[in-house]
Amino acid sequence: MDWRQVESTRPPAPRVAASEVRPSIRDFTQYLGTGRAALAVIPLLARHTPLGAHSSSTDAAGDHAASLGAASPSGDVPGGNGALAALAAELDALEIPALAVATAPGAGTLDDLVAVARAASAPVLRYDCVADENRLYESRLAGADAVLVPAALAGTSLPRLVSLARAIHVVCVVEVATAADSAAASAAAAPVVALAPGGLALASTISPRHPLVAQEPIASAADLARLRGVVDAVLVATGGGAEGAQRIAALVEAAETEPGS
Repeated sequence: MDWRQVESTRPPAPRVAASEVRPSIRDFTQYLGTGRAALAVIPLLARHTPLGAHSSSTDAAGDHAASLGAASPSGDVPGGNGALAALAAELDALEIPALAVATAPGAGTLDDLVAVARAASAPVLRYDCVADENRLYESRLAGADAVLVPAALAGTSLPRLVSLARAIHVVCVVEVATAADSAAASAAAAPVVALAPGGLALASTISPRHPLVAQEPIASAADLARLRGVVDAVLVATGGGAEGAQRIAALVEAAETEPGS
């Protein structure tokens, strides 16, 4: 994902004083394992990407979100944030460790995050490019308990961003695409690391003391099996309606089933 391109399509986040931001009371890491001993499924909710607009930069995030749900060609949720909130509540009943909501242009909106955060009891990750303090505070005001921070885009500001997030009890999920990104995440004491799509080879560069999240296409339990012992969790794009919820329920059950049992 070219988050730099995504970020270039929208205006900067409005300035917000830290004193205006209420800390999160939901811990994104509470139910995420470490040490690669178990595998959790984190559903990713995204709005429908407009048909025929997939080549534009503003829809890059939507295309990427859909690609994480290979079994669902339209791994998106049509019907506005009301439908997203209803689906979030249904998935919440599966006792998942967390939810993720896409808010980047072409994938969703900030109002989607607000709706899901209100509907779910599970911690919520803002799946978007968060690389400065104003975007961080904007995220928390909308209900995010965690934010995706691309290491390459945050650059030398990464340690400060992790520290600012910690002060408001928000978890930075630092996305890494290269060995240099992994080193930067480690130096910044990133609480959670997400491997960029296709980045499983970097798993060995991340300390097992910290939760590690994959972003790979998941079509079946077999796809989950190849991630077991490599990462602690995987983001899975979720289609709308009963089929989307049933698919996630089946994957959650498969992830919780011990191999050979």
